[in-house]
Formats: sequence, structure tokens, C-alpha cells
Amino acid sequence: MPLNRGFLGLSLFLVVLGAGSVHADKSDTTSYQEESQAQSPSFQKNRWTGALGAYETNVQFDSVGGASQNLGNGQNGQIKEQYLDLHQTFMRHTLLIFLAQAGLEYQHQGFDSPPGALVPNRLDTLNVDIAVDTQWSKKDLLHIEGRPGLYTDFQGSGGNALNAPIDVGYTRVVSDSFQWVLGFNFNSWRSSRFLGAPGFRWQINDRWKVKAYMPTPDIEYSARPNLTLTLGGDFRGESYRLGPHFGDSVGQPGLNNALLDYREIRIGPGFSWNVRPLIEINFMVGYMEGRQFDFQNNGIVLDGSGGPFVSVAVHALFKFHGAPLVIPERNNVSIHNILSYF
Repeated sequence: MPLNRGFLGLSLFLVVLGAGSVHADKSDTTSYQEESQAQSPSFQKNRWTGALGAYETNVQFDSVGGASQNLGNGQNGQIKEQYLDLHQTFMRHTLLIFLAQAGLEYQHQGFDSPPGALVPNRLDTLNVDIAVDTQWSKKDLLHIEGRPGLYTDFQGSGGNALNAPIDVGYTRVVSDSFQWVLGFNFNSWRSSRFLGAPGFRWQINDRWKVKAYMPTPDIEYSARPNLTLTLGGDFRGESYRLGPHFGDSVGQPGLNNALLDYREIRIGPGFSWNVRPLIEINFMVGYMEGRQFDFQNNGIVLDGSGGPFVSVAVHALFKFHGAPLVIPERNNVSIHNILSYF
């Protein structure tokens, strides 16, 4: 499943930069593994191979059914949620060991909250995505990402809605079947500015895999070379600046320009289907365990109960035309080799 931006409780956004599709030594490779790698190739592995440049597209739409929610001002009711995520990233290899990335992302969450409720009708993110991955050895990988942009309800916050969260994730490749990750996020708006968490990825055998890292931990079973069944969670969260008149509109002037921490947890089964190599459809259905709107500087916390949800996403990676990358052996790297990637 696509990774979601933002944080929830103690969860941390971690980009897993592991070795990609895990496989055994050639002498032990089964025909099933070879077929799986051909039909469901690793996105991460293919970012580092092939031509110098590439672009990646993620499109996701979610719908959450009616769930009981504390609406504030003595109200309680059922609200529904619609979610849309559009994310386009361009990437290019540079100076041999770096993969530079730049893109644009728009996220929209809509809530059918009634008039007078402290729950905003929408929460939106429009941000630039700037990142760099570096793989200075076959076992050590680092991801650094900044997401400057607008985090708001688009109700007149202007420049006050500008924020720039930063994500850092490190991966240690212990073996082809096991990698561990460690990282942190910094968000100056969130009540807890720094969040960090460890995790790991374990390929148990040809069919079974455990991904125990945030924000989308799950257990995977490869039913077919191009179809993977999943069971896991989806931890979501972000911080937003509300408009200068939001509080006035709901009878709470103290909430004008308020900072809001939003949190949500989902659990359920799903699948990932590679309709073509490096073009996959992700589907998840299940139960939203609950959501929370935390007006952190005003002492108002609005909790909600669970409800059903469905999520559909398309994820694709396309390499630009050009000669394939040729990575020299580390003991034969020259200045010319390094500059040829600039």
C-alpha cells in the first residue's frame, strides 16, 4: 500500500530503502521467485537501476462511512469522510550515490460536519516534496525529505498556513531477508515536535513477509506472482492551521487561527495487484478504529468512534529513456565516474 504522509501518536513516517524484492542466492532461487520478480518488481530497486531519471505517480481515493464523532459545543453525531491524494515525483541520479527527488502533492480530507460543529469541513495539504536518498554501501541507506507547503482548511490562513515537516529514515540491510529501519520526523506545529520509531522488514519465505514499521505495518502473503494479499493497519495524522474566522463561525473565538492535530487509525485486509510491472493497484477495506481532532493550544480534544472504510490507489513508476546506469565497482570508482552522474 502507498505510504501516507503525517504522523499519529508515536507513529513515524519511515521510508524503507531496503534491498527491494528479497531473493535467495541464485543456486536456491525458485521459479516462483523469478516469476514474482518479473511480474511484481520492487519499486525501490528500480528507482536505483535503469536510466538516469524517472517519475513516479500515486493516486488514492478513500471513503469512510458514518462514524460517531464528538463535534464540540455539546454536539455529537455521525460524520462521513472523503479522502483524495495526488502525488507526482520526479527523480534523477546524481554524483553516483545520490537519488535526488522533487515533486508536488495534494491531499484533501472532507467531513460532512453540521453547522456549528468544531470539526472543520475540510483539511487540505498542498506541498512541494523535496528529498534525497543515498546508498553509500550495499547495507546502508539514508532518506531525507522536506515537505514545505500549505497545511490548512483553505479558509483564509494565507502565509500562516505554511509549514515544512522534515522526515529522516535510515535502513540497515542485515541480509536479503531482514532489514531494520530507524528514523524520526520534525514538525514545529505538532504538540510533540520530534517523533521517532524503529521497525523492521522480514521476508519469512517465498510467500510470507512481515513489515513492522509505520505508518502502514502489515503481514503479506503472495497468492500469485502479481498478486499480494495483505492484513494490516494504516496510521494517519497531520497538523493544520485553521482559518482566521473559524472560531467566530462556531462560537469559539479562541479557535481563530488554531493549530489542529488530526489523527486516525485504520485496520483491515487488502491486496496489491501488479496489472503490469511497476504499475500496481492497491485496495484495502476494513474498520476505522477511531479519529481525533486535537486543538492543541486550546485544550479541546474531540474523539470519535469507528466506522467502515474502503481505499483504492494506483501506484506507477516510469523510467525516462536513456542508456542504463552502469555502477562501477567501489574499488574502481574515479572522479570521472562520479561527475558522469551529475
